[in-house]
Amino acid sequence: MNYQSKTIIAFLLLIGLLVVGTVGYLIIEKNNPNTDWTLLDAIWMTVITLATVGYDDLEMSDSGRAFTVFLIIGGISMYIYCITIATTFLVEGGLVSFFKHRRMMNSVDKLSNHYIICGIGDTGVHVLDEMLKSEVSFVGIDANDERLEHLVETRDFLYIHGDATDDDVLIRSGVERAKGLVACLSRDQDNLFVVISAKNLNPTLRIASKAVEHNSPDKLITAGADEVVLPDHIGGIRLASGILEPHLIDFITKMQESRQTTRFAESIVQPESKLDGVTLRESQIQEETGLVVIALRSKDGTYIYNPAGDWKIEAGDGLFIIADSRQLQALDKLTGDPH
Repeated sequence: MNYQSKTIIAFLLLIGLLVVGTVGYLIIEKNNPNTDWTLLDAIWMTVITLATVGYDDLEMSDSGRAFTVFLIIGGISMYIYCITIATTFLVEGGLVSFFKHRRMMNSVDKLSNHYIICGIGDTGVHVLDEMLKSEVSFVGIDANDERLEHLVETRDFLYIHGDATDDDVLIRSGVERAKGLVACLSRDQDNLFVVISAKNLNPTLRIASKAVEHNSPDKLITAGADEVVLPDHIGGIRLASGILEPHLIDFITKMQESRQTTRFAESIVQPESKLDGVTLRESQIQEETGLVVIALRSKDGTYIYNPAGDWKIEAGDGLFIIADSRQLQALDKLTGDPH
């Protein structure tokens, strides 16, 4: 039983004692010739009895005094229960956890242009690690409290304990201010629900979703997902490539694992960039950054591999390169990409 439930029980016990005490006094003292108790008198007597500050018995009967004894015992028992809850809360770190949660939510409220990971299970944990390697702002959402506690023991990240299919949880994660969202819950219907809700809350949000069943990707795309991945399918391709082209896969793997050095990257040409409207040859990209554009994604979504020098660059084009962080920053200055 959590602290919130225990607190609710304590509150209900207090209300119950107040009701029992008030009704009890009214019934017991009804036939007392020495008193003419009103509802206010009964409430007053109950309150000062439970608070153990009683100083006037209002000429109650012997039956009333006996009832008062039991009411005092009930009040003391309630105090002991409340003290036990408070002590447990402090001893077990509940207070520290409470303030940590408040600080975390304050940090989440300040996030903007960030990413959201819905579900940090077998797939989501790898997304989490990639986000950490890339040093981007993000928040994780998971309904499994034990899993979150295990992850935060070895990783430092912002998270929300809750159901990602709940709109309120998505709103708390800052979905309306977010740049992208990854839906990697264990069931396709849950991922579908997250995609629909997130797209409704933020139509410009880029969404990547996991799919389990082979007939799910089309549904997720229709719902608003920009990218859908079948982990089993990707895993199968990777296994086959590991046999057929082992050195190529080893090359790509080592590059992905070493995000702090050299890696595949994309830089998007922004409007009014100095590269907008010039050819690759005229752009002087290689001379100024030491990079070679190995592929290009035009603004209409077409991919051009090994683009020729006379290819005209336009705003919205994505330039793909293999770069370290310093080279990527230099290219971003040319393209105007804020990343």
